[in-house]
Amino acid sequence: PVISAKTKEKVVTVVKGKGRKQVKSSYSFDNVFTAFSSQEEVFEETVKPVIADVMRGYESTVFAYGQTGTGKTHTMEGSLERPELYGIIPRSAQAIFECLKQPQYKEHVVKCSYLEIYNEELRDLLVERNNSERAKLDIMECKDGGTFCRGLTEMEVRTA
Repeated sequence: PVISAKTKEKVVTVVKGKGRKQVKSSYSFDNVFTAFSSQEEVFEETVKPVIADVMRGYESTVFAYGQTGTGKTHTMEGSLERPELYGIIPRSAQAIFECLKQPQYKEHVVKCSYLEIYNEELRDLLVERNNSERAKLDIMECKDGGTFCRGLTEMEVRTA
């Protein structure tokens, strides 16, 4: 198949087959990013609105999903060498702490966790342990209908 993506039109087109047997399908999305999209574009279009909800008191989760080698870690973490290379996590931390400088936030506590799900295995990425020492993690459902990960580290964060 041949796949093309158009960021401005927010469309991904897939062309299968050859000649007369060629089938073209187009799919519309809320956002479409390509290899030419910047870390800033991805953050501004996807996560910045979530940060606004967090600052209004909503709990939020951002997760990247896709095949191995497609750039999930790069998108989430980026590189700390230069600000334009920062991924979603450092940009989110900066945005949250920037908001907390506003006078309406007299007191605050910021906590985070970092969970990886790979081959149906759960890994706490805030804890360095070898496989034999790793705590057992379980996705659980709350009585109120929400979900949480039992055993996942939650760390207080004071600066970006």
